Amino acid sequence: MKGKRTLALDVGTKRIGVAYSDPLGISTNPLPYIDNDEHAFEKIRDVVREYDIGTVVIGLPLTLKGKEGTQAKLTKEFAQKLKGYLPEDVEIEFVDERFTTSLAEKQLKETGKRSKKREKIDSLSAVYILKTYLEKKQYMNG
Repeated sequence: MKGKRTLALDVGTKRIGVAYSDPLGISTNPLPYIDNDEHAFEKIRDVVREYDIGTVVIGLPLTLKGKEGTQAKLTKEFAQKLKGYLPEDVEIEFVDERFTTSLAEKQLKETGKRSKKREKIDSLSAVYILKTYLEKKQYMNG
């Protein structure tokens, strides 16, 4: 969707990493994580409204062989439930997230940032998911 931002989610059992793009899909920014609790869907809906989101990209945790395992199925169930909380014109897409957490951990280690490490990894993983999606979209659109 042109003119709308993209939101990326790294869905974990305890926390959801969150990042968004600018309307042109050039820059990415992390947001504070969202607790994966009974209020998570409402909080994501609020972010979608506040940032004028057109697409929500969710990291899909495939196995190393590229297959959908238990976590991927749970993530798809999460996405299906989330769809009911979002405006009808907001699309949900998936991106392979297999190595986003390890990339985030490596970047945090290199920058020497240690405070609240787990929370930072969640949001940074969402940034990597978003960058992967935006790069793929840019490549496909030539």
